[in-house]
Amino acid sequence: MPNPFDWGYLTSEPASGDVFDAFTIVYLVVFLGGFVVAAYLNSHPWTKPFGRMFRRKAVRKAAGLAMWVFGVGLFFFLIRLLQINPLTFGEPIWMWLSVLALVAMIAWIALSWSTARKAAATAAAAQTAHARRGKPVTQQQTRRPVRRSTTLR
Repeated sequence: MPNPFDWGYLTSEPASGDVFDAFTIVYLVVFLGGFVVAAYLNSHPWTKPFGRMFRRKAVRKAAGLAMWVFGVGLFFFLIRLLQINPLTFGEPIWMWLSVLALVAMIAWIALSWSTARKAAATAAAAQTAHARRGKPVTQQQTRRPVRRSTTLR
């Protein structure tokens, strides 16, 4: 494999023998596996371990973003596999930019979830403090009686 950071390599269309090299196989495994896991977590955000640690909304938001990143990466892999080059999408630079987007996505999810976990821990500590003092955390909503009208026919 040539230098992956060489501009000539990044902007040239790969030869037919270079479609399945070591980088491409690892790329396919990571992006296909990531897309499947993100799709599963998007449809079932309550599954362990994410459903127990994070809110469903946060898991869905992260999984939706992950599906976009992994889907775009799989699109560029498919273009390379078919060896077509519309608008230069078959060049290796797009796959490396997809890897960069994956790293940025992981960093964003890690930062947003760490702040969310700290906020949840603070809320849980406040809730236990209220419970120790005997004060109710939230008001219990009273149920209103349902108006039932009966008519004789």
